[in-house]
Amino acid sequence: MRLQFAIAAAVIFVGAQASAADFPARRAGLWDVTVTMQGMNLPARTNKMCIDAATDAKLMNLGMASKEAKCTSMNVSGMGNVRTVDSVCHMNGGEQKNHIVMTYAGNGAYHMDMQSQFSPPVAGHNQSHIMQDAKWTGPCPPDMKPGDMMINGMKINMLDSMNRPAPGPGGNPYGHLTKEQIQAIIKAHGGH
Repeated sequence: MRLQFAIAAAVIFVGAQASAADFPARRAGLWDVTVTMQGMNLPARTNKMCIDAATDAKLMNLGMASKEAKCTSMNVSGMGNVRTVDSVCHMNGGEQKNHIVMTYAGNGAYHMDMQSQFSPPVAGHNQSHIMQDAKWTGPCPPDMKPGDMMINGMKINMLDSMNRPAPGPGGNPYGHLTKEQIQAIIKAHGGH
C-alpha cells in the first residue's frame, strides 16, 4: 500500500508537503506529465494535467494530505532552478524516507527525481526510484478545466477531490480521491 501511495503522490503532487512559495510557479495551461519507475520493469506513462496559477499553488500546498501518512521531518532547500526536498513519513506502521530533486527549465518544464526507502520493505521492495518529466504543451482544451488530470482515460479534478469530505479511520490513504480514481492512477503506472 505504501508503494502505491508513493506512485500516486509522485503523479499528483510535485513537492511533498512543501509550500508553493518554496517552488517556481508552473506556466498555466496543459501539461504532459510522464512518470517512470526504475527497477519495476514498467513502461513510462504520460498523463495530462490542466493548471492555472491558483490551481498550481493549491496543489503544491496540498502535498501529501493523507491522514494516514504523517510526515515528521521535512526539509526544502535550493534556489534558482533546483529544489531538494527530504522527508520522513510514517504510514501503516512503516517509515518512508524520501529524497526529491526537482530541476526546472523556466516555467514550462521540470524534471523530478524521487528516491524513497521503505522500512519495513513493501511488496518485497525496500526502495523505489520514480522520475517525473513534465512539459507545458499549450492552452488547456475546452473539455478540461484547471485541476483536471487525464489518467488512464479517466478525468480526475484534483480540486474537486480536495473538497470532498475526508474519509473515516481506515479509509482512503490518498486523501479525498475516490476508490475508482485511485485505481486509475495506480493502474496507469503499473501498480496492482
